[in-house]
Amino acid sequence: MLVTMQTIKVKWPLNPQETVLHKVNAVYFKNKWQGKQGVLYLTNERIIFETRPMLMLLLFGVIGWLLSRNKKSNEFQLADITDFRRGKQGFNKKVAEFDLIDGSTSRFGLAGKWEDFDLAYQKAMMDVQPLFSVK
Repeated sequence: MLVTMQTIKVKWPLNPQETVLHKVNAVYFKNKWQGKQGVLYLTNERIIFETRPMLMLLLFGVIGWLLSRNKKSNEFQLADITDFRRGKQGFNKKVAEFDLIDGSTSRFGLAGKWEDFDLAYQKAMMDVQPLFSVK
C-alpha cells in the first residue's frame, strides 16, 4: 500500500524549511462565551489560526465568504508550548488546549478527528528543540 503526503497550500509565507503538516477547521475560544471560526494549521515550527469572516457570509452569502480575505489571528511557535491536552467546551470534547511559556492558554475546538490532529502534533513536537536543558 502506497501512502502519499498531501501538500497543503497556504496564502501566507512559510519560513525556510517549514512545511504544513495538518489543516483542520476549528473554532478559537477567546473565552467561555466567544469564539471565532476559522482554520488551524499545524506546521513543523508553529501553529497558526486563520479566521474566516462570518459577517461576509451573513451579508453576501457564500460568494461574499469565498471572496473575503482570511487573516491570521493567532500564531505561536511550537517551542513556546509548555503543555498540550485534550479539553472540552460544552458538548465538544475535541478541544485542543495549549499552555504557553508566557502563562496564557489558547483553546481550539477541532472539527476533524482528534486522533489525526494528535498524531500530527506529536510528530511536529519530535523535532522541536527544548528551550532549556536539565544537564
